[in-house]
Amino acid sequence: MRRPTLLCATSLFAMATPALAQTSTSDTAPAADITVIGHELPLAPSSMPLDAMQPTSVIQSGFIANNIPPLASIDDIIKFQPSVWTSNPNGPGIGKAETMAIRGFQDGQYNVTFDGIPFGDSQDLHHTTSSLFIAHALQEAQIDRGPGSASTIGKATFGGTVGFLSKDPLDHFDVDAYGTAGSFNTFSGGGRVDSGDIGGFRMFAEGQHEKTDGYLTGSAEHRDNLIGKAIYQISPTTKLTALASYNREFQYTTQGATLQEYQKYGNNYGLCKDKTAMCYFGYQPSHYTTDFEYLRLQTSIGPVQIDNQAYHNGFTHKYTESSDASDDNPADNGVTFYSPTNIGKKVATYATDIKGKHTDAVVSTWGDTLRFEAPTKFADFKWGVWFDSQHDKRYSETVDITQDGVPVPGKTGTALSYQYADLGTTWQPYVEVDLRPVDGLTINPGVKYTSYQRDLHATINKGGPNGETDIAYHAWQPSIAANYRIASNWSAYAQMARGFLAPPIDVFQVEDPTDLKPELTWNYQVGTVLHGNRWSLSADAYYIDFSNFLSPVTTVVDGTEESSFVNAGGAIYKGLEFEGQYVLAHGLSFYGNATLNSAKYKGTHASLAEAPKWTAAAGLIYENKHGPFASLIGKWVGPRYGNDNGNVPMDAGYLNGSVPIAAGTIDDPTSHIGTTFSADLAFGWHFDHVAGLFHELTASVKVGNLFNSHAVMDYAGTQSTTADGEQSPYNLYLRQPGRSVFFNLETHF
Repeated sequence: MRRPTLLCATSLFAMATPALAQTSTSDTAPAADITVIGHELPLAPSSMPLDAMQPTSVIQSGFIANNIPPLASIDDIIKFQPSVWTSNPNGPGIGKAETMAIRGFQDGQYNVTFDGIPFGDSQDLHHTTSSLFIAHALQEAQIDRGPGSASTIGKATFGGTVGFLSKDPLDHFDVDAYGTAGSFNTFSGGGRVDSGDIGGFRMFAEGQHEKTDGYLTGSAEHRDNLIGKAIYQISPTTKLTALASYNREFQYTTQGATLQEYQKYGNNYGLCKDKTAMCYFGYQPSHYTTDFEYLRLQTSIGPVQIDNQAYHNGFTHKYTESSDASDDNPADNGVTFYSPTNIGKKVATYATDIKGKHTDAVVSTWGDTLRFEAPTKFADFKWGVWFDSQHDKRYSETVDITQDGVPVPGKTGTALSYQYADLGTTWQPYVEVDLRPVDGLTINPGVKYTSYQRDLHATINKGGPNGETDIAYHAWQPSIAANYRIASNWSAYAQMARGFLAPPIDVFQVEDPTDLKPELTWNYQVGTVLHGNRWSLSADAYYIDFSNFLSPVTTVVDGTEESSFVNAGGAIYKGLEFEGQYVLAHGLSFYGNATLNSAKYKGTHASLAEAPKWTAAAGLIYENKHGPFASLIGKWVGPRYGNDNGNVPMDAGYLNGSVPIAAGTIDDPTSHIGTTFSADLAFGWHFDHVAGLFHELTASVKVGNLFNSHAVMDYAGTQSTTADGEQSPYNLYLRQPGRSVFFNLETHF
């Protein structure tokens, strides 16, 4: 049964969507219930349940529909949330997010789930946002800023969970057509057909195509997204759900640009049109294909509720790129061929040829989640298990792009840089209980056990031993949380939980892949949620102790350098987060959030990369579900360092000769990024029963980066070549994409 919940506008002061009474939570995955906090208080872009056990932001479908372009990727949906920052230099919904961070935790250090199923790249759990789901197909998003309870599954509960829920089929027949046209020569169109309820069966099928030049020069993209979902209510207690999606994308991939290149070519410089240079866009083609399927059965046997979900998801990435796509100097070209039989002997050198690589990665994941719940008067007992088997095959070879991609044998006699197959197997059983010892108090103790094993079969490894290597990682993850309802409209909560992060493939790609401990966190959080008739407030404080930090080290054995990883210390994350909403007039609301964040290495107190010192968001939202709607939302991201390892240029004054600096030792001043700000504007109109043809029509305009800022927003590493007369390569940066305007039209027949 749903209970009134408090809205914590955890995101930017976002826009109010239709009345809270319309709020619904998809039944496709475990999620916190979200409902109304009062008829006078409009729906926020995100809300927080009064019964939450940790800081949680729920972004509802109304906000996504009214304020996010239909072609948008997942990073655009979450960017306004507290302690969240993302960077997408090619424009909203175009290309992939270069950064997607929560409280300083980077993509790959927190879970991302789809309908309750964790997924991510087998190498380091990151996500290529542009190759995944589109905003129009999503019902809501939920951001849990913490490791969750024992029943929170995933390989990266370390930094929290970002969960996306797909839309459910409608219970009536409907045809939905929509399209977008706008900046950067962008055109997108799609449609969805719902069958309606036919004897307890309902389904929909949806497809979208998008084509754009992108904001950055030479960074065109086109993609197709297909998704279908069916629900069959077999009986009052048994339901079967099936979903399948397919996503295909092509893009030219950029690597960032130097400040000198921005000055020379303009703020929107990405890739060049000079075929004689490595920066030529035609040398950087990238193809992504993803799919996601699951079959879910929900039933009950007596008082025990059973939820079983079997799934598969796939990820394929095929691409070619030059040695340095940021290099516009033809003098840096050159390809040298070595003999494949007479090892180490040069065969030929072509000074003007373009050197590059061709890479192919194919990942296929199979798994199952099995959950049980037995509710009683004083407690709810929950137990289950998650199994995940991830198969990964990939290779990379050096090629001469000028000579139609012919393989280039190196000093070892082969063109292959690496070729291996990888299997990651996860078992995660759990048990927890919701205790209600007194009225208004819920206590949630639980424990989860994670077993993760990686088996690597390397024909040619990246710097590590060839052949068979396997390492297993195990961890107990206890948790306890409590929520106390102080009053009907006021609650407080506290949580202590252990997070887990599976080690990346990098630990296998060194000379000594030592058996290491997994990276772990202890999370401590307290918070409160309060609302009145016209306002809502929430606040929380967190302290996170990150241990077993994996650090690469190099040692000399018998005169030979050998690389390995060690568990070297950790970091402390801590901060305060505030959210609020106030109704100014009927349908008009003000939203805001602000956070103070600190993420520093233990001992040295150097800042972790991509961890802003603070974030804030504010905005005005107006909503009339049968008329006009509008919003103006701004997001501030505080200063941060883009680099926290030893790649500090020698002329920065921090290196002694060529001695490298260990990760987390100092802050890199050359990677420092100042405070950035961007504002988005959206406005439109909902029309009912237009000309007897449509029972609903919505026209809208969505403007990204309203004030057209071109500030540097992110650090992107360094060039692979050293500039003339310089001791170290130039740094690469990413700028905010310029102002974009998208016109959108959606109709329901």
